[in-house]
Amino acid sequence: MRTEYYDIGLNLFSSQFRDSEEILRGAHEAGVQVIITGSDMESSEKAAEFVSTHDCYATAGIHPHGADRARERDFLRLKELYKNERVIAVGECGLDYDRMFSSKENQLECLRRHIALAEETGLPMFLHEREAHGDTVKLFKEHPELCSRSVIHCFTSGAEAVKEYLEMGFYIGVTGWICDERRADSLREAVKFIPKDRIMAETDAPYLKPRGIKGLGRINLPQYVKYVAAELAVRMGIGEEELKRHLKENTERFFGIEGA
Repeated sequence: MRTEYYDIGLNLFSSQFRDSEEILRGAHEAGVQVIITGSDMESSEKAAEFVSTHDCYATAGIHPHGADRARERDFLRLKELYKNERVIAVGECGLDYDRMFSSKENQLECLRRHIALAEETGLPMFLHEREAHGDTVKLFKEHPELCSRSVIHCFTSGAEAVKEYLEMGFYIGVTGWICDERRADSLREAVKFIPKDRIMAETDAPYLKPRGIKGLGRINLPQYVKYVAAELAVRMGIGEEELKRHLKENTERFFGIEGA
């Protein structure tokens, strides 16, 4: 397969997807290589098993919504999953103060445990942040060497937040949110400040289907990452082919993927 795009955030084991094989096949036929998001122990285990027999990659971690339920055995198991050479990042992990399904205390402790795993393994981090910019910045200022090895997944905030993340060294992941004229104004302004060597594209499929594009199915698919890239190019003020090249190079460099 010749990779034209990477989708760095695919929730392949969502109940909305009935056939994982079919989803991957559709992505590959469109020239899209995928990184499957592990967001709890079940999806991380499934992802690690799946990438062992399929041409794709995965992350493994515990989403902040699950921080209250995280146990010591889970972190020990994650450490084992990272020995799989196709499990290429720690996460999805981070802080979510929007809906507060887990306490701040437990979210912070869970993220600290993931940080320790990233430091121990040398793997990059796939980070979730919702309404928690201040605490995320504060915590990573204690681990400055990790910032350039971390991507803020599904960034949706504004210019001031992105400027601070970029100054610290973070990469920024953008989804189909940028296509949503109802709520993307701040994100569209923010991406103007992202350097071409610090941006990555993702779908977060089956969620966040790009709006305003005719002919798309009911749910989001990894091959729709090309619409994210096209809108990004417009908002960043650069050519679509140029951005496409940077997205591919950035993803391969960040995750340590050999180019294809």
